Amino acid sequence: MEQISSKENIKFKNLKKLLSKSKKRKVLKKFIVEGLKEIKQCLEFEYQLIELFISSEIDIKHHNFLEQKIKFTKITHKLYCELAYKKKGDGYIAVFKSKDFKLENINLPKNPLILVLEAPEKPGNIGAALRTADAAGVDAVFIANPRTEIYNPNIIRSSLGSVFTVQICLANTIEIINFFKAKKIKIFSTLIKKSKDYKSVNYKEPCAIIIGKESSSISKEWIENSDEFVKIPMKGKMDSLNLSITAAIVIFEASNQRENCES
Repeated sequence: MEQISSKENIKFKNLKKLLSKSKKRKVLKKFIVEGLKEIKQCLEFEYQLIELFISSEIDIKHHNFLEQKIKFTKITHKLYCELAYKKKGDGYIAVFKSKDFKLENINLPKNPLILVLEAPEKPGNIGAALRTADAAGVDAVFIANPRTEIYNPNIIRSSLGSVFTVQICLANTIEIINFFKAKKIKIFSTLIKKSKDYKSVNYKEPCAIIIGKESSSISKEWIENSDEFVKIPMKGKMDSLNLSITAAIVIFEASNQRENCES
């Protein structure tokens, strides 16, 4: 069985590059996943496993990769710790093939509930929003004018693997708007001024909820093409919430309305 024990090992060097360099991940169409739970999620959602690495401290007799005949490479625990983000990682790291998040690959039900994040920048907020989307049963998350690579390790970690379980589309704003109009999907944009209370809007029909980036409001393209503007009333001195919190509040209101309608 192969074991990596040196920093000069070419596989170890490649792992370090995949972890730290977005351009490398894009060119090679590969990304890294840390943790047995997240690796199993990738496999469940039909991501192609390229290579599996297991810390030398893990007893391979007690995991089912052997039963699945998945090949793996041992890596000394010291080198594993150099790769792992979690201080108490479980000893598993894998390389997977990236998926294509093009608009034409999106598959929606007849009455979709969609979350749109416009030009989000902070990986932690993106990951948290994806986790919320999964929890609320959102049919797809569209990221308009993406500025952060979707397989950024911080997005994977903060989403707790939801980046693999949620249907995602990456496209520019105009492409997404045209897609929604063709599908007769209503556009509800979050906007502080001249907006309705988010609880007063009907989300029971096909709709997309648009959340602007952290540093500013939504763009004029969304403003000009929105069917409704919604806001979350602020009771303190602050006039807004961050992207992931706003998404969570509005998305769960929409999800609850639909659930109550069905019951």
